[in-house]
Amino acid sequence: MTSPARRRFRAIARLPDDQINLAEAALCIAWEDQGDSNLPASLQAIDAMAAAARERIADGQGARAIVAALNAYLFEELGFRGNYWNYSDPANSFLDQVIARRVGLPILLSVLYLEIGWRLRLPMVGLALPGHFLVRYIDSQEGDLYIDPFNRGRLWSYAECERQIAAFTGNTHPALIQKVMAPPSRRSILIRILRNLKSAYIQREQFERALAAVDRILLLAFDASELRDRGLLRARIGHWLGALADFEHYAHLAPQAGDLEAIQHQAQMLADALAPHN
Repeated sequence: MTSPARRRFRAIARLPDDQINLAEAALCIAWEDQGDSNLPASLQAIDAMAAAARERIADGQGARAIVAALNAYLFEELGFRGNYWNYSDPANSFLDQVIARRVGLPILLSVLYLEIGWRLRLPMVGLALPGHFLVRYIDSQEGDLYIDPFNRGRLWSYAECERQIAAFTGNTHPALIQKVMAPPSRRSILIRILRNLKSAYIQREQFERALAAVDRILLLAFDASELRDRGLLRARIGHWLGALADFEHYAHLAPQAGDLEAIQHQAQMLADALAPHN
């Protein structure tokens, strides 16, 4: 039986990207994985933080002054910070826990920062750098600001963003830089949250939870590699028929994949194991 959290998440995933409520969707992820969540209370907490932040911003302030005021409120007054000491804790990816504990991953702290900024009608978008997630304040007059909520709002330079991209890709081609620096969709932000959770669960050998993360990724966007991973996770927990179906679909979609031979070998092993039961 599908949980209420999954049903709500599925409904959100079907919406056009610009209609997705990012905070609500992130809270649905937390709701499903924790089995309990007071979603309205968490949304009200974000509203309250936005209202308090609004009181700290004067009319006519420039981008740097606005960001400084937001940073002082969130990181000095409220004490939000990145969880360096237990980075892989799944709770760092649960927005309600991030609000309650004041710690989280870069992407969850950025989601919170964005949601507060959007409530204040500030020109903010995400910045999905490889290996790190920032908030971008668009300022056509004085230049965009690149805000790092994981590091208490530290401002990055454009050159630092380029170096981050180059460190992960080995490439500084202008077309690649432009592509990476483009604002990510809300759907892609949710996928990144779920992939972080998938990785954390696999690390803990919580394969059913990892499988649930992949299922939700596939609700947001179809991806052959996630289909393959779903098959591998299904195989780990004994859902062999489902795993075989995923492996077959993957082979059809990615006939040139470098790991296809290994996947086909595993599929054959599963088929052989199932044969006596047919």
